[in-house]
Amino acid sequence: MAEKVVKQNGVIWLDKTGLSVYLTDKPFLRLNFTPDVFSNLEIIDKLKLENLIREFIKQNSLSYLSFIFIMTSDVLFEKDWSLSQVEIQKKEENDFIDSIPFENTIFHSWVNDNRKKLIACNKDFIAFIKDVFEKENGHMIGVFPYSVFGADIRNETVKEIWKNINNMKQDNLYDESREVPTTKSIEEIQKSKNTDRSLVPVLVVIFLVLIGLLVFIMIKK
Repeated sequence: MAEKVVKQNGVIWLDKTGLSVYLTDKPFLRLNFTPDVFSNLEIIDKLKLENLIREFIKQNSLSYLSFIFIMTSDVLFEKDWSLSQVEIQKKEENDFIDSIPFENTIFHSWVNDNRKKLIACNKDFIAFIKDVFEKENGHMIGVFPYSVFGADIRNETVKEIWKNINNMKQDNLYDESREVPTTKSIEEIQKSKNTDRSLVPVLVVIFLVLIGLLVFIMIKK
């Protein structure tokens, strides 16, 4: 007799020490990552981490789970500016991008109350956990930073969060079906930075040539 398939909707909170799974009308489930598999927001041992998560899924009957990831503040890099600080924002945004330590990074930004907010997170970390759950027939709906929800998000039920998710598609950090405009703009910033840096030697040479011409003219006089 075939095993009965039980499909569920859930919300998974990701933080730097593990993940918490919230289901409808059930106590939340917690999985802590050990330092030998995940540390400083980086995966240390992929095989061990995959086995840890898959065992957690099986023990708690979480196969066929449709889920939403919510990223907590301790797995995000965040920066915000007043829209009036245009020059400061440009410099600090570039510095912020350079400070992100991940090889593959997701960037996302939005404007609220006359302030621009930019966040970044480890794309490989999200993709890895997504793939492990999907190996157990799970399905990820989206990934959202905690800050796009209201202050009482921890008190909201799974049903309430799911009900509002269709209105938040623009804040999905991991949507493979579209190109995120903010990511493109950040790539343009990085390209512009590299171009500016490559021009420095040329400008120095031009400056030295002009100084040489000026000295030559003064000597001739």
